[in-house]
Order: sequence, then C-alpha cells, then structure tokens
Amino acid sequence: MKLRVLTGVLVLTVAAVAVYGGRHYFSAAVTFGIDQSQKARDDVAADRDPKAVKLPPDKLKAADIILTKAVTTVLRLENNVPGRLKYDDRRHVEVRTATPGIITAVCVNPGDKVKAGDVLIKLSSSEVGNARADVLQRTSELKLAVENRDWEKEICDGLAKLTDAIRERMPIEVIKKDFKHVTLGKNREQLLSAYSDVLLAESLATAVEENAKSGGVSGRIIEERINNRDNAEATLLTALENLTFTAKVSQRHAETQAEDLERRLSICQQAVQTLLGQSAADEASAAKNDTDTSVSQKEIPESLSLVQLRAPFAGTIERRQFSPSERVAVGDGLLTLADTSTLWVYADLREREWKALILKPGDEIRVEPSTLGKKTLSARVHFVGREVDPLTNAIPLVAVIDNADGELRPGMFVQVAVPLAASREALTVPESAVLEHDQRTFVFSPDGDGGFRRIDIILGLRMNGIVEVISGLSAGEQVVSRGGFYLKSELLLEGEE
Repeated sequence: MKLRVLTGVLVLTVAAVAVYGGRHYFSAAVTFGIDQSQKARDDVAADRDPKAVKLPPDKLKAADIILTKAVTTVLRLENNVPGRLKYDDRRHVEVRTATPGIITAVCVNPGDKVKAGDVLIKLSSSEVGNARADVLQRTSELKLAVENRDWEKEICDGLAKLTDAIRERMPIEVIKKDFKHVTLGKNREQLLSAYSDVLLAESLATAVEENAKSGGVSGRIIEERINNRDNAEATLLTALENLTFTAKVSQRHAETQAEDLERRLSICQQAVQTLLGQSAADEASAAKNDTDTSVSQKEIPESLSLVQLRAPFAGTIERRQFSPSERVAVGDGLLTLADTSTLWVYADLREREWKALILKPGDEIRVEPSTLGKKTLSARVHFVGREVDPLTNAIPLVAVIDNADGELRPGMFVQVAVPLAASREALTVPESAVLEHDQRTFVFSPDGDGGFRRIDIILGLRMNGIVEVISGLSAGEQVVSRGGFYLKSELLLEGEE
C-alpha cells in the first residue's frame, strides 16, 4: 500500500516538471495520483469495524470510563403534577377559648416546642367560676345524700336482723348485747320496749295457767292475762311491720335523692367542661397535670375562675394572636399548635391523571420538593377524594410525608409523581449510558483489551435516571455508564478519517 502511494506522488512530481509538455499529460498524471490515494483510504476503511472503537491506554485513562450492568427493574408509568405541602390536619389545631374572659398570662411564644398537657394560656372567666361553684355545691349535697342513703340502708338491715331475733324469742338481755352496735335509729327503744312487754305478758300468762290447774286463780284473771299477752304481741308485730315499711320507704327516698344529685352533679361538671372546651377524656388526662376542672372544698375562690388552656398534643407554636390583659370572646383563636414531624402533600388529579385513582391508602408515591434540588422523597397516600371539584375539575390527592428532620415547611411547592399504569418489570440501564446519533440511540459495551462496541437499542420509559430498553440488550450485559460521549467522539473521528 505504501508503494502505491509513493508511485502516485512520483508521477505527480514528474507531471509538474513537464507542465509545458502538454495540458492533457498533466491532467492525466494528477488524476492517477488522486485515484491511488483514495483507493488507499478505502482499503483502510474496509478493514475497520464502523461500530467498534479501541482506545490506547492514555486515552482510556482520560476517558474515565465506568461500567454498569443492564438489570431488570420494576417500572411504573408516572406523570408529575404540582402539589403543595400543608399541615397534617390530624396534628394541627387552632386553640380557641370556649368561654369569654380576660387573658392573665401567655406562657408560650411562636416557635416554642411544647409537650402534651403543657399550659399555653391562662385566663379568668366568671362563668367558669360560677359553674365550678355549682359543682362544689352539688358535690357537698351528694356527699350528704350518700351518707343518708347508707344510714337508711343500715337501719333497714338492722331492723331485719332484730325482727328475726324477736321472732325466735331470744332473751331481751341477749338482744341488747348483740344489737348494741347495730344501727336501728329511733326504732331501737320502741321495739325493745314492745318486746319487753310481750315477754312480760307471756310470763304472767304462763304463771296464771299453771296456778289455774290447782284452782287458786279465777277464770277471769286467766282470761285477762291471756288477752294482755295477745295484745302485747299484736302491738309488737304491728310496730315491726310499720317500722320496717317506714325504713324501706326512707331508704328508697334516700337512694332516689342520691341518684338525682349524682345526675345534677354530672350536669354541672359537663357545663364546666363545655365552658373549658374539654371532653371527659381531656379532663382525665388533665387530672394528671393538676387539672382545672377538678375542684375541692378547700380551693380558694380566686382559682375557681382560672382557666388554663393546655396543649392537646406535643408540637410547635406556629402563631399567637393575643397578649395578656386582652379580653376574648367565645370562639376566638388564641394560638395555633402543630406537629410538623409529618406533613400532608396535597395535589389535584385532573382528567389526564385520573388513572391514578387506582391508588389506595398506604401506597407509596414519590415527591420532589422545589427547594431541595433534585432530592426525591417518598410519601404514603392518606386518601384520594371521591368528588370532583366543580371549580377546578380535579380530585384531591392527600399523602403523608415524613418531616422528622424539619427540612420541609408548610406552603412549599412540590412535584408529585402519580402512577398512570400498573407496575411492570423491564430491562433498564442508566440514562447516562444512552447516546444518540443520526436519530438512533445506542450504548457502548466493552469488547475486551480497551475496545468498545456500539450497540443500537430501542428505548421505552424514562424515569428516575433510568431508561427502559425494549430491544438490543439482555439482562446482565455490561454497558458504559460514564465516558460514553468520549467513545462516541472517537468513533466519529475514526469514521471521518
């Protein structure tokens, strides 16, 4: 080949020297030289593979090539929709007052972190004071009613035992001893007196009946003694029945009164809870922290009107609207408390994203905050709305995103990747490995000993820095993920040469 090139150059030189020898001779000599050079280049091109490139060691080091494998990945067709971060409604509350009053102290400032049960604001309310005073009064009345009910029950129980003892004709001395500490009320003296009369009448009647056998007692006296005995016993039985009935009625009356006072006390306590804006569960929880709703007989009057608004959960004070000494009305918002460890991602799904309605609570979606560069976060679907908004013609999507590090703030814009189809497996390579030339896409694969071969491929989905390969590659094949542009430049240069 080198000989052919030298021959062409020699002919060209001779033709130049003999320029005056004739125009046709010069033209033929030049044409012959050019044809020989072109033929030499064609022979080199015929020996070279147009899809392969080989780099010497110095260029291979300069290319800084990195290899990766084509792998099977689960892909899901997605579409990015704009969204916004909002407070988690489950952990966001505006602390309002349920009663009019005057603020006496504000214990927190915006940005302060508080725990559940911490006192946020103190205010003085005369309505709460009156309601608590009613609770104290009802509590005292109920205590007396309960004592009276228990007293009446003890009397009933004591009368029942005494009645059994009398019917068994226990000696009066034994009854007095055994029932010395049994509650009988004002019935003790009356019943014991009547029982003593019965025992005496029975003793006299028995003695008369024994003397009558000897004939020493007249029939009239015997009859009189027997009548006295019967009358005394009837009087005792009557007293037992009347006193037992009266005791039972008194017991039922005391029980009814106690139940009524319990209901009235409950109503008064509910009135206090309503004024404080608390539920029974809140009250029980606040009881561990010296709750406002619990009052006692020894409590000073000034504290009856004191209202302490406490944090319902741990969080951060986001906003404060009032200061000490200001008067507040029912429903005024005093503070905004939020737990921003989790936030809501709020996005609208319009007609082109309605296939995303396949999402269910708990499904994971990708979120890209605008302020964190290309950082991608994950969120879990909380709910997908059911009704189309007539103004926006969209359905709301709400997801919960973790914000334990505090990098995210309510109000920030985000991009939400919503799925438009079910997940599927696909062969993928890094997006950096894919190159393009003459409207064809390809990758480079190592060919051994510093050589690389161009492999044409057909692409599918592009997402998250990876590309689906429909054809041209197999799973496990190595491709150039960095340095491919260098190889492409070398391949094109060799083609031009």
